[in-house]
This record gives sequence, C-alpha cells and structure tokens, in this order.
Amino acid sequence: MSRPTIAEINLSALKKNVRKLKKLTNSKVYPVVKADAYGHGLKKVIENIDGIISGYCVATFEESLELRKITKKSIVCMEGPYDLNELKNFEKLNIDYVIHSFRQIFFLESLTKLNLTGKNKVWLKIDTGMNRLGFKEKEILEAFSRINSIKKNMVLMSHLSSATSNKSSKLITNNQIKTFKKFESKLKKIKPNLISSLCNSGGLINFKTSHNDISRPGISIFGSKADNQKSKIDLEQVMTLKSKFISIKKVFKGDRVGYEGTWKAKKENMIGILPIGYADGYLTGMGNSAYVLVDGIKAKVIGRVSMDLTAVDLSKCVNVDYNSEVILWGSNLKLDKVSKFANSIPYELITSVSRRVKREYVYK
Repeated sequence: MSRPTIAEINLSALKKNVRKLKKLTNSKVYPVVKADAYGHGLKKVIENIDGIISGYCVATFEESLELRKITKKSIVCMEGPYDLNELKNFEKLNIDYVIHSFRQIFFLESLTKLNLTGKNKVWLKIDTGMNRLGFKEKEILEAFSRINSIKKNMVLMSHLSSATSNKSSKLITNNQIKTFKKFESKLKKIKPNLISSLCNSGGLINFKTSHNDISRPGISIFGSKADNQKSKIDLEQVMTLKSKFISIKKVFKGDRVGYEGTWKAKKENMIGILPIGYADGYLTGMGNSAYVLVDGIKAKVIGRVSMDLTAVDLSKCVNVDYNSEVILWGSNLKLDKVSKFANSIPYELITSVSRRVKREYVYK
C-alpha cells in the first residue's frame, strides 16, 4: 500500500493508560471497546490488554460476537437484545447483556419457558437522569423483581451524562450518583450480593464515589481526557494520524483553493495537498480552522476539506518536500485540541477514521 495516510497505534501507550486508570480505583475495570475499539482495531487492542483487565463492554450484538472470538473474558452488550434470537445467543455464548426495557424482559421471560438461561449476568439499567436508556424510578422495582425471579447473577447499572470537573457537571453527576445509590441501597436489601456499575472515563477520573464494583472507562484508555483537561492523570495519546504530501505547488495572489473557493491567497504562496479527506475521517469542519504539523511546524488547513484531499498553507514551512512528515493529530497535537477545530469531540474523530486508512501498530 503506497498511500501515505496512516493511523499509527501505539500499543505501549494503550497498556500504560489502562494501568494508570486501574491505579485510580479498587473496582474491576471493564474497558469499553465498541466501534472497533474506538477506531483503533479491536483484535490488536484486546490482545494487548487482555491480561490486565477483568472484562469488556461493547454496544451491539454483532460487536459481542466478534469480541467473543478473541477473548474468554467477561463481555457486556450495552444495548442488550433486540429480539429473542439475540438473547438466545447471549445465553449460549456466555455474554452478559443490559436490560433497559420491559420489552426485553418479555424476551427473557419467553426464554425461561424454553429452559435456555445460562450463568451469564443481566445488567439492569436504571435511568438516573440521562433520559436515554433505562428504567424510570416507578419502574425499577417491577423490572428488578421480574428479572431476579429468572436470573440470579445481576448487575445494577446506570450511565453518567456528564462527568467533567467543572461546576455544572459536578452538580449533575453528584445528583446522578445520589439517585443511583438510593436504588442500590433499596435493592441490596432484597439482594445483598447485588453488583453495581456506574462510572465511565470521567467518573473514574473525577468522581471516586461513582466507582462501585465495576468501572467502564472508554475514551480515556486511548489517551483522551475529553473535557477533563484539569485532571492530574497523565494519559498518552494512542493514535497518531499522519500523512505526506502528494502535491506541492505555488499559488498566486487572488487564487482560490478548493470547492467553492473558501480560501483566497493574499500573496504568492506555496501550498501542499494531502491524500486525506472526510472519507478518511478528517472532518470537513477542519477547513480554514485546523492546523497540522509539517516536520513539527504549524501549518494551517486551507479551503474546504474534500472527500480525499486536504490543502495546507506552507508559507511558514522551510525545506518542505515529499518526504516531510505531516501530523494531523498525535502526541504533540492532541486529539482533544484538534476536535475543537471542527466543533466536534474526540470520540467522533477517532471513530470516524475509516477502513481505507492503514493501521500500523507500534510499541514506543
């Protein structure tokens, strides 16, 4: 493959991040590896950290099946079964699953009549304020009772909607933790051995009272703090997106660059064209906003990012050539910063890196 656009995945950094996060808590750690391990490559990620974690979380049935081929560790499907057939497979393959609706409980009750339930765990999801998935306050006791009559291995769970260190987030998160603990206390009177899980990356880093029995860090294992910039934990960015120029050319005063000509040269100037675009995961919002590092020097992205190509202003770059390394994000150009150029979030950037971008795995 000669196209020089590459996502370099530092597996040493990944393992270091997981170990640092584990030191923050006494809970078991189930990293979230949905969306092909956030675009990093599921198989390589699992092979690298499987020996130091307790289980994994994914979003979908298909992801669960793919992951079960790679690991014998606990797997949790966070969206749970869409139908009875998926539920049968979860039971057969010893995959844990979330129950967040009475429709899913009906599947479980139907399965019981077939005598097909296994020893895997059901994760009962309660809605503590995110208003996405989960049982509301008036529904929790009924949902718990119906599941508990069928499956003895159960985890009580919820999801934090905001877990950063700013003032408003602290208020929201502490209210969610309070709500969760209230129901945890009630249900443990009925089921003393009930396991609980609440925190994500932000909760693990910023809210120790959210750790419970199982923590579920996601973006943090890949080195992003998202909106937790004030955190003292030092995480290493795992993915570096890089490329090289396929064209270096001169433009003259008044020349416009790219679709709709959104950038206009104010003087004679050198520009470079990179073989990467929004089909590779480099978002259109980067145009006239982001900068890249050309041999370590900041160079502005100019014009509209197209499907396959991105233009860069080389006026501040000296001795640039076709061997020059261009970093679109990496250890010296953090994902958290780059995402803001496109009015986006780190999650969107790394999960958008498409399959046509070659992954190279390194240990640094």
